[in-house]
Amino acid sequence: MAFFLLILAVLSLLAALLVLAKAGARHRAGAMVGSGIFFTVAAGLVIATAIRIVPPGHVGVATLFGAVQPGVYDEGLHVVNPFYSLEEFSIRRTMFDFRGSETNGNGRHGSAGAEIVSVSADSTPLTVDIGFPLRLNGPIAWKIFQRIGPQRVVAYQLVIPAARSAVRDAVAGFSWRDAATVSRDKLAARIEARFRELVERDLIAAGFPEEEARQTFTIQPVQLRKVLPPNKVLNAVAEKIAAEEDLERQKTLTQIAEEEARRRQNEGRGVNNLFAELPQGFSPSQIREVLGAIADKTRAEAMMKAVESGQVQVVVMNGAQPSIAVPPNGH
Repeated sequence: MAFFLLILAVLSLLAALLVLAKAGARHRAGAMVGSGIFFTVAAGLVIATAIRIVPPGHVGVATLFGAVQPGVYDEGLHVVNPFYSLEEFSIRRTMFDFRGSETNGNGRHGSAGAEIVSVSADSTPLTVDIGFPLRLNGPIAWKIFQRIGPQRVVAYQLVIPAARSAVRDAVAGFSWRDAATVSRDKLAARIEARFRELVERDLIAAGFPEEEARQTFTIQPVQLRKVLPPNKVLNAVAEKIAAEEDLERQKTLTQIAEEEARRRQNEGRGVNNLFAELPQGFSPSQIREVLGAIADKTRAEAMMKAVESGQVQVVVMNGAQPSIAVPPNGH
């Protein structure tokens, strides 16, 4: 736009000179007035094209007839060569998000494309929701423009491909369980390191010195938000966990049943041993009386121990009926 205004100013100046040259003596005064107006308009257009404003958080890169000029213009007002064209580059923190929508490529906090699908070490496809924050080093912006292109081209041809490759390369070194759970921090660190490596490699391939390639971008820690296998895998895992829980419950019930069976077996063995120790040749009624006598003896021994220990002071005897022990407090 500035270039066209400048061309218009030059044409206006030439037109004013031509009118002034062709004007006769009679009309020279009027021609001079008209030429003055043309000169004023032309000067205004030249001044307008020479004043440029770089917005906050940006730097300007100048080109002259297609040739990139070394150096940058910082934010603010500048008086430049009227023939310059300025390309703006954001030096603010830029987030490249991979979460499902198309990239805007202009440095705003937005999406850099769909979630990345990567294959884990155990051949499971994982959906990765991740963000790559970085910031361009302003003084190097003119070389970026010269060797790669404007900021949108840098995003699509350098940053986004490197980010996708970094995620796929890093995820391939983890099992899906580790990537999704216990090793998320390690995975994020490996993605960041690989991303940095790929960006620097591409910059060196574009003609940047190795040291300058490391300084072109300030790459911040990646934001790894989600690492998930397909739904069918998640469902299978949930079913497996439910089956394992049910198996544990069945094991517990089986143990309880076995303990109960052993208890009953021991009780039966004790009864068998008791009957085996009884004298042979007795009738059932006689055996009942013997068992009753043994029970009475056991109760009597227990009661004697209670009396001796002071727990019982009075014992009420009622013939063949069981004795009643009265505690010291009478209750």
